[in-house]
Amino acid sequence: MKEILSNLVAEQQLLDQYLQSIPVRNWGTKTSFKNWTITNHVSYLAGLEDLAFNALKKKGTDFSIYKGPKGLEKFENSCLEKGKDMRPQDVIEWWRLSRAKVVETLADATPGRKINWWHKEIDYLTFASSKLAETWAHGLDIYASMKKDYEDTIRIEHVALYGWLNAENVSKENKTKFQDLRVELIGPEYKAWQFGNEKSENSVKGNASDWCRIITGRTDKGFKPTLSAEGDFAKKFINFNHVKI
Repeated sequence: MKEILSNLVAEQQLLDQYLQSIPVRNWGTKTSFKNWTITNHVSYLAGLEDLAFNALKKKGTDFSIYKGPKGLEKFENSCLEKGKDMRPQDVIEWWRLSRAKVVETLADATPGRKINWWHKEIDYLTFASSKLAETWAHGLDIYASMKKDYEDTIRIEHVALYGWLNAENVSKENKTKFQDLRVELIGPEYKAWQFGNEKSENSVKGNASDWCRIITGRTDKGFKPTLSAEGDFAKKFINFNHVKI
């Protein structure tokens, strides 16, 4: 847990530092994620931290506000509304303070504990990996809107893990029966990562950056992954509709 939290903090700080370099006049720049501005993205990340803190400390009482099929949309709108008239530095500070409380709470937690998150119960390790994946993915959107390249680090191991842990949920969303999936990836610095049963009939192998962009929905029409898939389910999985987190 300490390792993933230190990686989460590092990823958040990296994005934080980049945000401070963006001129105020550019914070209204639209991104490819729902046509959101940079202000919208950071407001959403900050709002997610507030919701996470409520889930950790008050058993998710705030989720009662966001019931029904449009609950997530309602939550997104509330975050954007709160941040729309804030100065960029104030939005950053909101995110900074909110995320610090969540990391502090997770750091003091007993290993193996679980959290109710959007009507699903997940363990703290999975939750932390999902938070890192969110930070990384929204960072990609922001960098792209500024026409800046983002260089992946070995921290994407946790994004890759999130994709594997979430594979069953993605299968349900795509109305496909989940099957055991093996994932073998090569990441930055030639790190090798493997998830799942090595005897599985379904496997995905290749570049970790490609895998991470697929499972977080960060691909465009020109994206050509270098991943190879063996087994019918694995081939379907690569082509699933992966919702942008």
